[in-house]
Amino acid sequence: MQFNRSLGPLCISGDVRAVLAGLILFALLMNLGLWQLGRAGEKSALESRWEARAAMPAVAPGVLLSDAAPAEVAAALADRQVQWQAVFRSNDYLLLDNRLHRGRPGYHVIALAGSDAGLIPVNLGWLAGDPSRRTTPTPTLPEGRVVIEGRIYVPSGTPLMMQKPEPPAALPATVQTLYWDNWQGSLAALSGRTVFPFEVRIQPDSPHALVAEWAVVNQSPSKHIGYAVQWFAMAAVLVIIGLLRLTNLRTLLSGNRTHD
Repeated sequence: MQFNRSLGPLCISGDVRAVLAGLILFALLMNLGLWQLGRAGEKSALESRWEARAAMPAVAPGVLLSDAAPAEVAAALADRQVQWQAVFRSNDYLLLDNRLHRGRPGYHVIALAGSDAGLIPVNLGWLAGDPSRRTTPTPTLPEGRVVIEGRIYVPSGTPLMMQKPEPPAALPATVQTLYWDNWQGSLAALSGRTVFPFEVRIQPDSPHALVAEWAVVNQSPSKHIGYAVQWFAMAAVLVIIGLLRLTNLRTLLSGNRTHD
């Protein structure tokens, strides 16, 4: 189905279906660019929050809990610095599978560290795994009463999964992802103590840390802005191609040069 229109000296003609496809593609490219700008804003906010809460004094995790709505508690606790006297038990830990460090497969060791307020899930860092996947490592947890320092980690989103995994039936256990909000009661039943609802990532320079390299964001805001520029540039190129193919703009421009 063809169409023809004139806007003064500018003539527009072409296939309606091709134009509609081009408009849909243009809208898609623009939306992808805007989405990347939104992601850049989110990452900037995360970096600002990290820096702001670095200035707050470290406190015991249990002091930070309140009766507010879960979302409000999560927002208030994210990236807060915590410190307490912890006691570890050799079997109270989870191995979070499929964690890569510089291309090597391994696990994050999440130990349930004792405190006056119950058990605190502490991510001690990365531990190398068996490349053949035949065995799982046995981490050596701190002994006695030790000082643990770290930051509360609150994921920015919930992993998209068809079905939420069941909580571990025993400790220690190997898991593919973490659902503290759903597992809190089950882990409390296994350990016999209340469990803090958020993970604490240990300070990288702690003597009790494994390989603890925590990124504030997985991609910098500038990288997202770069992606946005690419999407907008592709949209601009699409517009230019459409104008050249569907109109007599090239002829008009050539005629103007000839008269000049």
